[in-house]
Amino acid sequence: MLILRAIQAALLYGIGAFYAFQFVLQTALQFLADPDLAAWLAKKRSVVPTLLGDPRYGTHRFVEVNGVKLHYVEKGDPEKPLMLFLHGFPEFWFSWRHQLEEFSKDYWTVAVDLRGYGQSEGFDDRAAYQIDVIVEDIRSLVRALGRDRVIVVGHDWGAVLGFQFVSKHMDMVDRYVMMGGPSLNEIRRLLLISWQQFRMSWYTFFFLIPWLPEFYIWGKDFGYIEQNMGGFLTKSELEAYKYTFSQRNAVTRAIDYYRENLSFLRKEQKLPKLENHSPGLYLIAEHDQFISLRSGRVMERSLPNLWYRIVPGTGHYMQQESHRLVNKMIRDFLDL
Repeated sequence: MLILRAIQAALLYGIGAFYAFQFVLQTALQFLADPDLAAWLAKKRSVVPTLLGDPRYGTHRFVEVNGVKLHYVEKGDPEKPLMLFLHGFPEFWFSWRHQLEEFSKDYWTVAVDLRGYGQSEGFDDRAAYQIDVIVEDIRSLVRALGRDRVIVVGHDWGAVLGFQFVSKHMDMVDRYVMMGGPSLNEIRRLLLISWQQFRMSWYTFFFLIPWLPEFYIWGKDFGYIEQNMGGFLTKSELEAYKYTFSQRNAVTRAIDYYRENLSFLRKEQKLPKLENHSPGLYLIAEHDQFISLRSGRVMERSLPNLWYRIVPGTGHYMQQESHRLVNKMIRDFLDL
């Protein structure tokens, strides 16, 4: 088994090196065509955008759990059921602003910055981002908020973490909604059995390589974020993203989630066998550019009492791009 994992890791790093070579070559050619160095760098940002403190999204809090200081934004009545939101890459609590406004009418909504993101504490040791460590962050946060039951909503990496949390702590979960990210085990399986998912996941292999992925994200003043989210973010919202990821080590810590958990070099704790399964919903965007629609069927088969739905006419960042439709789909599921 160890030999197989070593072979898998070697293949992944080899593929990553191939994409790294392509990136270096393409970047060098582009730089020769436009050698303005300033245009290739990210701007320094020291002033917090006003939008990040907008009270309509909630109140900012900090809590120390599991050896890490986490930042979160809460909105709604603390006497109502807890609804916890877990963001993906490259995002932070702000990606749930539309859901905080909508679901705080009926729930106590909490959107957390995962460790290493936003205003939450980060670590230089890559092992700090191991999936089971972060799942313990989530469990400890729910307990610190005074609850033993929670509705979990996750997107992208937040969904990967959410599925792991659900599988380990189903007794704490009332219902769960995951979007655009299957479980870690199913991601690995999809990479092996689905050529489409393999091609869509090229960046996953590239992110295993040191240094270059950071440049890819923050190059051309965070051109990656603008390319993927600029179509639906306002100018001030885009600036909030750029400010957040311009902070020291922000991009490296986010990419370390990939380096630590998708290399096949670390073996996770064995998940418990469950007898009871809370109801779950998995949403996959019709035009998702990173996760194949096949992941819906895969996840539906992997967890009893889980249904998947396709969100029409939208891309990967569905909870922002098509927030009204996504909110309705979540509410319809919660009202069942």
